[in-house]
Amino acid sequence: MAAAETVIFRARYLLPIIGPCIENGALVVRNGRIDEIGDARRLAASHPAWQVVDFGDALVLPPMANAHTHLELTHIPYWDAFGAQKEVPGFTAWLLRLIGVLRGVPPEEFSVSLQDGIRQVLNSGTGAVGDILSRIHARQAYRHCPLRGRIFLEALGTDRHRNKRTLECLKKALDEKAPGAMTFGLAPHSLYTLSTEFLQGLTGLAARLHLTQSIHLAESPEETLFVRDAAGPFVEHLYPRIGWGDRIPPARELSPAGRMARLKLLRPGDLLVHGVQVSDADIDILAGMGVYVVLCPRSNHRLKVGKAPVSAYLNAGVALLLGTDSLASNDSLSLWDEMAFARQCYGEDLDPGTLLGMATYQGARALGLGGEMGALAPGYGAHFQVLKPADLPAIHDIESFLCRPGRTAEVQALYLDGKPCNP
Repeated sequence: MAAAETVIFRARYLLPIIGPCIENGALVVRNGRIDEIGDARRLAASHPAWQVVDFGDALVLPPMANAHTHLELTHIPYWDAFGAQKEVPGFTAWLLRLIGVLRGVPPEEFSVSLQDGIRQVLNSGTGAVGDILSRIHARQAYRHCPLRGRIFLEALGTDRHRNKRTLECLKKALDEKAPGAMTFGLAPHSLYTLSTEFLQGLTGLAARLHLTQSIHLAESPEETLFVRDAAGPFVEHLYPRIGWGDRIPPARELSPAGRMARLKLLRPGDLLVHGVQVSDADIDILAGMGVYVVLCPRSNHRLKVGKAPVSAYLNAGVALLLGTDSLASNDSLSLWDEMAFARQCYGEDLDPGTLLGMATYQGARALGLGGEMGALAPGYGAHFQVLKPADLPAIHDIESFLCRPGRTAEVQALYLDGKPCNP
């Protein structure tokens, strides 16, 4: 679309997310931004000279905003994540398998894997991601990428000297402009993979640079045992196997959420990922912090770590988002697939309208794209996806229809800035 060109995009259904679905709806796009939305016939009749792109019997809605990904791990199935250590139970076994596989991957392979991950999310209608990146050199894969969102540079470690070098490396990377259309954030990995000193250094850096943080929190029972009691499989198996056996921290007698509250290292708008192993008191703590909680239900189900108490979160006013996590613990990077599973997993605790908002509008806001992406409304960027199902439902059933399995294969096109993406 030329810089000054105005185009009317029309379809059987237009779902703005922040307003009711419009039958025979249209978007007026001028200079890559939404100028007007409404009835297609009225808009076309009012502006007969403008170009019309008619998607026909299709549905147009905002792109997905995947709030938690590890796109550098997209090729994990090819790297063989199913190794030994079968005698170690549960979540710890998965961690050890993953660590073992990643140690054998050449550094250049992570860029290739990341590029493939970008292609996969774009093909599934995702326009924004909160991507966790531990191999910082791979960030240049985003240079010519149309995706929006945040690259959360990840760090973990318990060795003081190595942590100091990592912090300097992060500072150097953050002095640069983020590649492509992305912005930077920081990702302290978790309470069980960071010394308190290093965690404080990372969150201090984030505060000084006004960066949003993303941290894995309360994902597994093993994590709770480790933080609260300095006991369990992490102490017995994980730390000794990775050479950290002499660095086990003392029991904190607090839950992971309670520990984060005690440290006072989180700020409103930070992203806490998983949030499965939480009590009512923990939820009240998180609500008071003003943080987002990113649900990854398919990953939690596969790793058998439990199910997030979404009803309690919503009742407490905690804002919820959706993420796919990585292909190390999931079958696809499609947020459509995640949303369909979440609908089945959480039942009436998450109605279709809430799920759609989490996957689009709320996700975009959490990734710094409020007013730009996540809704179809005048003033927003012309970012939208087009679904072309074999049969469209009646208008009153649209939201339920969109939360059923099978939608990923129906994504016909993704438009960012009014232009089709061809990853």
